[in-house]
Amino acid sequence: MEGESEMENTTFPSESLKEYDVVVILSYYQGKLLLSREKKNPAWEFQGGALEEGEIPSSAARRILYNESGACGFNLQPMCDFIYNEKKGMAFLATVYELDPLSDGEMRERKAFDVLPAKWHYPELSSLLLKYKEEIEE
Repeated sequence: MEGESEMENTTFPSESLKEYDVVVILSYYQGKLLLSREKKNPAWEFQGGALEEGEIPSSAARRILYNESGACGFNLQPMCDFIYNEKKGMAFLATVYELDPLSDGEMRERKAFDVLPAKWHYPELSSLLLKYKEEIEE
């Protein structure tokens, strides 16, 4: 589509886009931001990833949150839609109250942070979503 490659990174009210490529979860555990780190990447990140064929965003968010953080008990709610690097996504907020050990998958570790770490994977997207969260909490 003409002009689509020029779309800037932005947020929208939840369920505005109707079609989604990815989901991102801002998860909190014991009042702290719960981040994950892949085995092959030293930077911390929110849990997130691509939807599987026929999957809806909320199901993808549950699957990814468990796979990337071990969260097995949590409340999950949509926060907003976003476009980032031409990918259409839905961001969720999760309050995690129970964690299983990480599976022997792609994630190296998870950690709850009071203060955001210096090394971020996808820093622009992380900043965009954190800014949106702050705005809706005001």
